Amino acid sequence: MLAEEQWYQRRVRGGAMGSTALLLALLFFVVSSAPLYKVELTSIGKTPVISHVNPKGQGYTPCNLTFNPAWLPPSSGLPRTGLLVRAAECPNDYGGSNDHIMFAPCDDTGKCGDLEPAVLFGGGAEDPRVVFYEGFYYNYYYAPGTEPYTVKLAKTKTPLNATSWEHVATLPWHRNGCLLLRDQPPHYVLYGEGPDPLPGIGIASTMDLIEYKTINSTFLLPLGPELNEIKLEAGTPPVKLSTGDYLHFYAAATPGWVAHGNYTAGYIILSGEDPTKILQRSTEHIMVPLLPYEQGTDGYPWSRHNVVFLCSAVPTGKIDEFRLWFGAADASVGTAIVQVTKL
Repeated sequence: MLAEEQWYQRRVRGGAMGSTALLLALLFFVVSSAPLYKVELTSIGKTPVISHVNPKGQGYTPCNLTFNPAWLPPSSGLPRTGLLVRAAECPNDYGGSNDHIMFAPCDDTGKCGDLEPAVLFGGGAEDPRVVFYEGFYYNYYYAPGTEPYTVKLAKTKTPLNATSWEHVATLPWHRNGCLLLRDQPPHYVLYGEGPDPLPGIGIASTMDLIEYKTINSTFLLPLGPELNEIKLEAGTPPVKLSTGDYLHFYAAATPGWVAHGNYTAGYIILSGEDPTKILQRSTEHIMVPLLPYEQGTDGYPWSRHNVVFLCSAVPTGKIDEFRLWFGAADASVGTAIVQVTKL
């Protein structure tokens, strides 16, 4: 675990965001059934693992904005681990000002090296979501296009070779695709954001990761302003628990977003027998932007203040413990640990 990581209680701190009442309200909302699992954030890095303000050799990026990471596990085509990240406002030799996707080496303890200069996806590409399946890396990412056909899917065995990525499909999911891999098909994808332009988070099925069928376009909807969820976005590719059920983290915007709201993280537990069934929804947002680099204050870079956006959950090797990788203030990358316990 990172030396600078600490156990960090996600409690309201007076004045941390200029609205104690708002933070207190967004942390708690009502659910109607007893939880099956306890999902607990046990540690979080006090400083970003990748940021423009980090020292060289310690997760430095020359880009003003480097965020929304997707974990790459090792393979014969990638003999190390790391993150695909969204980058913008970069020097010309790191891809220039527009959005694009790059690579930074990181290990499973949460330590990262510096951003590497190769542009892997250009043309306005954003927000990668990566899974490794049968020897291939599959990347679902946003690319400008005719709405809602703005999610591209590409695959490769050698992810750091930009020319090796093969286009698979263009999908009508507006923003993202988070693949739930099963031992046998059908597999499922959580996708989209809403209530605009989609109703919320949808779910689709696939037998071959090429063709997709929508199962429910209103699979998960915002709880509403009275419960401090006015917008949802699919976050992490779901991960399998020791019980066989699946855990997915989603993004939630609070009232006042973008100007005065917050981007936070909730979760759902999906049935291992039938992932189209939600067994549990979070009773509090497991992450809210309280640290300076999440808020974009105290000299840390920002594109939007008060943002935590979980994009990857990776097993640590301990039972039902996962390392989280997230974007912070739409400008930096952070990491945390979460523990899941069956009740």
